[in-house]
Amino acid sequence: MSLFDLANIHPGVWRAHQLGSDNSARIPSGFSSLDQQLPGGGWPTRNLIELLLKHHGIGELRFLMPVLRRLSLEQKKLVLIGAPLLPLTPVFEQFGVALDQVHLIQTDKPQDRLWAIEQVLQSDSFGALFMWLPEEKTLCSHTVLRRLQYQATRSQGLSFVFRPIRAQMQPSPASLRLCLTAQSPNSLRVHLIKRRGPVLEQPLLIDLPKAQSALPNTPQPQELVRALDRPELQPNFQTTPQPAGNLTTV
Repeated sequence: MSLFDLANIHPGVWRAHQLGSDNSARIPSGFSSLDQQLPGGGWPTRNLIELLLKHHGIGELRFLMPVLRRLSLEQKKLVLIGAPLLPLTPVFEQFGVALDQVHLIQTDKPQDRLWAIEQVLQSDSFGALFMWLPEEKTLCSHTVLRRLQYQATRSQGLSFVFRPIRAQMQPSPASLRLCLTAQSPNSLRVHLIKRRGPVLEQPLLIDLPKAQSALPNTPQPQELVRALDRPELQPNFQTTPQPAGNLTTV
């Protein structure tokens, strides 16, 4: 059997110089240069997507705002579990995200966070799940990641997991892994370190989206940028009097 015949038989097979794909649906990232480098032309559903960060607050949520907005306007649930920084309600509103679709889950114990993540994955009732894994080795082991990847393949939504950038040296079952580093206050360097296709030698420079026209009684765009990206301006879930969306404490 030739490689050409094999590629036509199984969607998970691809040639080394080509981008692979599978039968899972794709959702545009909101950045054309990135979509051109993603197998299938967008974020893959039914897969675990790893975003590796040097530290929180570099613009990772602004990077994901296009997909947050798109899915929320399609009346699909957005679930954030264990987010270390909590955007204020006006931030989501100014980026066009429907607040009634945003669900925030915070747990007191790391093992409870992992339990909550698995429950949401198994429910298959979300448009996108954003999860910050506990840093304890036993709760972020290769076995745990394999289990999450398996559960993600059985769901219909997007599954993003945030991990420290040092994890790039560790093996991962995720089909897509991106390292995000700050280029400037309004741009990121995005390095695709794993994808179904050839290695991308150079990182992509992504200009982060800006807030929409200011609404009455809400911060101006530059204030929203700071609220999203600066850790010192971010309250913790447990100390925020008016959290965005729906907050669940486990």
